[in-house]
Amino acid sequence: MWRDSYSPLYGWLLIVGVIIFGAYLLWDFGLFSKLFKEDITHLSSIIIALFCAVTIYLGLAAWQLSRQSAYAIHSVLHSKGWAYDHLMLLQLQREEGRSESESLLARLVERVHRGHTSGWFFSDILMRLGLIGTVIGFVLMLSTVYQLKDNDIQALQQLLGTMGSGMQVALYTTLSGLGSAMLVTLQCQWLDRCADNLLSQIIKLGIEAPKNASIK
Repeated sequence: MWRDSYSPLYGWLLIVGVIIFGAYLLWDFGLFSKLFKEDITHLSSIIIALFCAVTIYLGLAAWQLSRQSAYAIHSVLHSKGWAYDHLMLLQLQREEGRSESESLLARLVERVHRGHTSGWFFSDILMRLGLIGTVIGFVLMLSTVYQLKDNDIQALQQLLGTMGSGMQVALYTTLSGLGSAMLVTLQCQWLDRCADNLLSQIIKLGIEAPKNASIK
């Protein structure tokens, strides 16, 4: 049962393992070298660096959820953690003859989901950075059209090369932004599910606890 309490961390490690394997395949096919070399705005590099930082942040959130799940399983033995704190406040309310308030439950929900909530925000940021790169790429591509003043073949070839560079920026940044946002969303979805399971477990502990029992 102790090992099962660390399922948030194990699930996150599994997702990251699949991401690392996919990244290795992309590196082996040379996609990363093309991306870093041909994206003149370097937005793709910024997106990937931000994605790595967010993934580490979500890993810490997964570790925190795992520890709190372990504390919830052994709430009688450990005088710390969200479960113990919630049960203490719940017992205090019962001793004062008050009914269980929604504010107490809302406090628990906020504490459990606080660690990884920002992941959804960063997922949106990554997607928007990709779209910004798309716009920049099209601006670079279309701005060269106005520079063509004659029918010179050499000027036309140079124009097509510049347009191709702008198109590469648009496509690479879009791919980086959307791909990173999807992977961050996947991690956040897993942590949301684990957080909901932890909430259910703590609420169950509060219901099963006798009203006159003392938590030590």
